[in-house]
Amino acid sequence: MNKELQEIIKIYSTGSHLELGSYLIKKSKDTIIGMLTDLLTIYMNDKNSSTLREFITVTLAGYEHKEGKIGYNGFKQDVFMPGNTINCEAKPKNIDSEEFKKFNRNERKTKPSKLNGGGNFTDYTANRLQKTKMPI
Repeated sequence: MNKELQEIIKIYSTGSHLELGSYLIKKSKDTIIGMLTDLLTIYMNDKNSSTLREFITVTLAGYEHKEGKIGYNGFKQDVFMPGNTINCEAKPKNIDSEEFKKFNRNERKTKPSKLNGGGNFTDYTANRLQKTKMPI
């Protein structure tokens, strides 16, 4: 994380909206681009936050992203049944490219797993499946 981004996070977390604006307005376009790029990279690769990965998965699949951690991740209008929506769940797996580098440097014994389309729906119960199942 670059020093400018560290400072912005501190001001955002502990300062006022006015302080944040005053700090940002003095920064060059290239500095702002660097901070935003760093922030997006950190957020996309954060092992504890899947929000951006869910957003991109859902929107690329043609759904409207739904904010929040509880419930469905997206929805779209049902073209066959006007007024109804189709919900979707997205549980994109994240990989850590640093782990591959460690493996290649023999700092890690086992090769990390690659993306394979798999996922984990531990909160998707049989009752929930029956509730959301579409008639054939």
